[in-house]
Amino acid sequence: MTPNGPEVHTIEGEAQRRAISSPLRLEILGYFGAGRPLSVREIAERMGRPATAIHYHVRLLEQSGLLSKSGERRDGRRREAVYSMVAEAIAIPAQSQPAEEGEQPLAVKTTASGFRMAERDMKTALAEGLVRREGDDRNFFVIRAHCRLGREEMAEFNRRLDVLLAAVLDSMRREDTSDDDEFVSLTLALLPLPNRSASSS
Repeated sequence: MTPNGPEVHTIEGEAQRRAISSPLRLEILGYFGAGRPLSVREIAERMGRPATAIHYHVRLLEQSGLLSKSGERRDGRRREAVYSMVAEAIAIPAQSQPAEEGEQPLAVKTTASGFRMAERDMKTALAEGLVRREGDDRNFFVIRAHCRLGREEMAEFNRRLDVLLAAVLDSMRREDTSDDDEFVSLTLALLPLPNRSASSS
């Protein structure tokens, strides 16, 4: 941990940019949480895919320096490698201009992938009747809103976002998990809106 939040690795170099340009590899990174080690088999089980379909992507993430082998554990008679993420969180530089003509900035591509995964998760949850919209155990909430924030309000807004991030990371670090725990996803984006004046609606 840094004094102000989670340990963060900022994407650097072409290999890391290529590695996270894939929605599937972005999803793989999302399963690790705050450095919790996982094997290829465990990742595949969480994703509902065969391990053979995941090996290549885990190896590419390892070669790019975003995952590292952190040990081994026994799976029946075999021993399997376990991997950890290079840091608790991955940051993507917000490029002001695409690297090449007509190419979207990496931050835009990876954010779009994250929201496509959220769309897929929502469709699955609704189709399988998993959603609870009310009560303390609510697991389904969606909002899109525009608002105007003054300097002090923005500071308070960001403090509350930091509290939410800390709660998510604390949950991901927990080792005392149980079969009653529910796996959920959270997708957020705070974005400035251009060409809006205080008098606009």
